[in-house]
Amino acid sequence: MVTLLKEIQSKYSSFSDKEKGLADYLLSSPSEASKCTIKEIAEKTNVSVATITRFCRKVSCKNFVELKMNLARETHHEEAEDMDSKIRSQYMDVIRDIQGLNSRKSIMKALKLVTNAKRIFIYGLGSSGLAAQELNYRLSRMGFASEAVTDPHLMIIRSTLLKKGDLLLAISRSGQTRELISSVNEAKKKDVKLISLTAYDHTYLTKLSDEVLWTVHPVRNAYLSTGLDLSALYLIDLISMHFLEDPTRKKIYQETISAVSSQIHINS
Repeated sequence: MVTLLKEIQSKYSSFSDKEKGLADYLLSSPSEASKCTIKEIAEKTNVSVATITRFCRKVSCKNFVELKMNLARETHHEEAEDMDSKIRSQYMDVIRDIQGLNSRKSIMKALKLVTNAKRIFIYGLGSSGLAAQELNYRLSRMGFASEAVTDPHLMIIRSTLLKKGDLLLAISRSGQTRELISSVNEAKKKDVKLISLTAYDHTYLTKLSDEVLWTVHPVRNAYLSTGLDLSALYLIDLISMHFLEDPTRKKIYQETISAVSSQIHINS
């Protein structure tokens, strides 16, 4: 089911600058927006009423009233009073959003690409580099030949040396990071498969991808935008749990965990 918030996220790259400002507000404060008049939203986002009206039609709403109703339906929950409740509510929003963004068909296709790959390279810069390293740990512990690459120069080097049968996993919220896109473009010349984890559709990264797994738009939970993206972590957990259903993968995982633990704990 395509929700309003999902549609705003998927079309984000095609919006004008003013429409992106409006989209940022709706994604970050959907509950508040559902209670505002069109004039109040126009003042908050510094756009005209006419811009909001056109925006409504771009996201498949007949008018502003329908947009407000969809926002209210998709964000309905009890108002949180204390900080713990607010954080719990934000976490629940992220989990609900990420579950609605990715179909089972997309997840299964991504798992098949990982399973069939001879070697797996996971690219990510900045906070996406943290997600790349975490995914690499998970796959390595299950016996996959994987490597996380978080340095832009090393990305270019690795991309130049990739071979047919290799798989590239590119993690980028924006899907527009210049250094990463240059490396991905070089990798595609080697006829490798590409899975991207990103929040934006209609970008150079998604156009090059054989499969896309969607993360939650950064402005949906602004305070979570630094460090490891919670929605990326959810996808990493989902991928890991699917592979651990295989007894062989689970046995390898347990062996590597035991081997690492034996090195960490020194007997007295």
